[in-house]
Amino acid sequence: MTHFVRKPILTGLSLLLLAAMWVLPAHAASSTNEKAAPTSRPLCVVHSNHSQVESGLSPLQESSIADIIIVACRPVYSKQTMTIDATQLFFQCHSKLLWFAPSLTAAGTGPQFTVTLDNDGNATAVVFGGPSCAAATTIIFASLNAPPFPTTSTTFTILPPMDTKPGVTAMPRREVEDAVFSSVATVIQVEFPSTQAERFVTFRSNGLFARCAPSSIFWFGPEGIPLAAGISSVTVQLDNNGNAFVVVIGDLFCASGTSTIMADLHTVPYTTFSTTFTTLSPRPTI
Repeated sequence: MTHFVRKPILTGLSLLLLAAMWVLPAHAASSTNEKAAPTSRPLCVVHSNHSQVESGLSPLQESSIADIIIVACRPVYSKQTMTIDATQLFFQCHSKLLWFAPSLTAAGTGPQFTVTLDNDGNATAVVFGGPSCAAATTIIFASLNAPPFPTTSTTFTILPPMDTKPGVTAMPRREVEDAVFSSVATVIQVEFPSTQAERFVTFRSNGLFARCAPSSIFWFGPEGIPLAAGISSVTVQLDNNGNAFVVVIGDLFCASGTSTIMADLHTVPYTTFSTTFTTLSPRPTI
């Protein structure tokens, strides 16, 4: 009689595979149903223009820059103060920084400037650097002067003098107006071919002039030099690369909306460039 030996149906390896078949679906289900932990909003943030090519004509204005620095905290911190620290930019500009509040209610010099948050937790500072700023990427810090004292940061890059693509830009291109003064500010940069170096160009914005209270438009050149006030246009001279910039400030009662900004060359071929700047009504931004 032949005897048959019954072999185990499941070997050790088979048992492990079977166990895995039962375990893996459970893990997969757990992974599928697991929800990512929500990312908490920051208490405060700071924004700066990304970069600017140094510009300016003559030893009194050469290699100058300007920047608009905007800080925002949660509205619970409204009316608190924030300290903006641009020490790196201060040293890159040979210890020459000038600060303004867009409402023109405060001004200062040095590496730091203190702003007061409006009812929405926002504040803006205008900073001028130069002459003789050196090219570099600098870090700008902003610290809330109230518990829990958070600090946030951004960067601003100074680019060396160079020929740039022709056109005109407003930076920032859009800005939430101050909830107290309804003030706004932007840097307007124009670039023409270097063949137009040292020619004159006129910046104008009838729209922005009409949106703000009468006589509340102010134009500033490099280093915060006042150029004009209460009018819709200003004339400046291009530098040796065909570049120039101004800062325009609406210090009171600016209405929301988009305004066209134009730059007109005074000589042949009488080129006109245009861009837009949008004023947004007061609102929390964080």
